[in-house]
Amino acid sequence: MSVDISIIIPLYNKEKYIVNTLKSVFYQDAQNWECIIVDDGSTDESLKVVNHFCNSHSGNWKIVSVLNGGQAKARNIGIKEATGNYLAFLDADDLWVTNKLSKQFKYLEANPNVMGVLSGYAIFSSNLNRIRVVRNKNFDKMLKQWSSMRGFGGGLESVGMVRRNMDRGEIFFDEDLSTSSGLDFTIRYSQIGKMVLLDEIGFLYRLSDGQWHTNIDELSDNMFLISKKYSTYFGLDLYKWHVDYYFWTEVRNHGHAHLILRVLVDLAHLRVLRLQMLFWLIFRNIKALWVGWLSRKYLLKQLQILNS
Repeated sequence: MSVDISIIIPLYNKEKYIVNTLKSVFYQDAQNWECIIVDDGSTDESLKVVNHFCNSHSGNWKIVSVLNGGQAKARNIGIKEATGNYLAFLDADDLWVTNKLSKQFKYLEANPNVMGVLSGYAIFSSNLNRIRVVRNKNFDKMLKQWSSMRGFGGGLESVGMVRRNMDRGEIFFDEDLSTSSGLDFTIRYSQIGKMVLLDEIGFLYRLSDGQWHTNIDELSDNMFLISKKYSTYFGLDLYKWHVDYYFWTEVRNHGHAHLILRVLVDLAHLRVLRLQMLFWLIFRNIKALWVGWLSRKYLLKQLQILNS
């Protein structure tokens, strides 16, 4: 029987988290999958942990070991190894809810004109005090806000499922990008066919040390390339929005008093666009916290299942 879904997990030094990530695959209510774990030259015990898990849990597991080349390259190796009709991506420290695959697979099977789907997701840290949930309904609006950094990312790297594009040539991740390779991949996929957002929460995004999004220099370099490549496509000066995002990120690092001072200075100088970016950042977080509070019981149950 042919495989429906190829799951691709790039792995680099995630020995602390990878077992729960693999559990979230193992507990899926969809069964016809293969899971390709691409170890990207880990220097900790990640590969040993993965081998032990796969040997003790039944499933169509495939482990590929390569020299370190970055997440984008590791995902591309996974794509080349894949045999499924659909590709589903998952980072090695993130978690899927138990019906993530089945929901997305059924939607794509029922809608052959759709090239890919994303779902909502929850952002959490180890203390579980401030769970945020990101949900969007309009894909084009979400993609524009993701690209301008006014909104949260779409999360394709852990919540996306896409239809294989074998007839017109497989699409791969841009290996010149790191933290923004998922955004670039999503934009290019949306250019060849319809992409859809499902309302249900599909994955749980764990905040941990060493994640790409916390590296502002790397993020800035990546998003500069995104702005050069797609500003005309979106009809926006993406670079200007990005600069304002970095400004407020730096201001936030100096505390609330400094933030209030900068707001007052910008009001006095009528820096409207920069203040608009601050509004977007505050609004998106308040909304995410509110939806997270409403979804807290369900999310804690999902985490309990994975920690069992």
